[in-house]
Amino acid sequence: MVTSTLTAVRTVGDDSVDAGRGPGQLAWYRFAAQFAQGKTVLDAGCGLGLGLDILRRTAIHAGGQDLDPRLAREGVHIGQLESIASKSFDLVVSIDVVEHVEHDADFVHQLGRIARKAVFVTTPNWTITRCTWPYHLREYTPREFEALLSPIGTVRLFKGNGAGTMVFPVNHRDAYFALNDARELPVTAFAARCFSRFLLPRSARLHSHNAALVEVG
Repeated sequence: MVTSTLTAVRTVGDDSVDAGRGPGQLAWYRFAAQFAQGKTVLDAGCGLGLGLDILRRTAIHAGGQDLDPRLAREGVHIGQLESIASKSFDLVVSIDVVEHVEHDADFVHQLGRIARKAVFVTTPNWTITRCTWPYHLREYTPREFEALLSPIGTVRLFKGNGAGTMVFPVNHRDAYFALNDARELPVTAFAARCFSRFLLPRSARLHSHNAALVEVG
């Protein structure tokens, strides 16, 4: 399955500094904070920096990175990831950013280069969301998401809702991949949707968001 790509994509922040950067994923930061316990953390693509306050509750240090000069504030580096030293943070977090990045494999490589121990990434699940948000270049199925991240380390997959208020580990990876595959095919889509919604326990259903913890090095 080829990821869905929009031909006309708006740039995040093109209207105002908060356009496309709302606080809708803060629960994903709360989930990520468990992996930040006692670590130094970089929030790559930190946006308005709302998630940094959450990461700082458990991390010994948390800083941000973004590109828009309007986002400059104390503790936030404005510039490309390439300008950040290798292995300079224990954990690199990137919440719903990779779907905005043109060169996604290069972006993931930079996350893995900067991280000493792990990378945590979230992004929508194309199987459910179908890349309809006007700021997204592409979205990924869980299979594609794992393939994107696997070059930098060992991938542990999670799934949840868009807000991150409901998160489950992907305990049966191949079965979850197969269910997503069935949802994509026209001949099996309706059956897969009904099976997921009405017959499976919530922890085994299709979910609208992918997440992964990648142990690097």
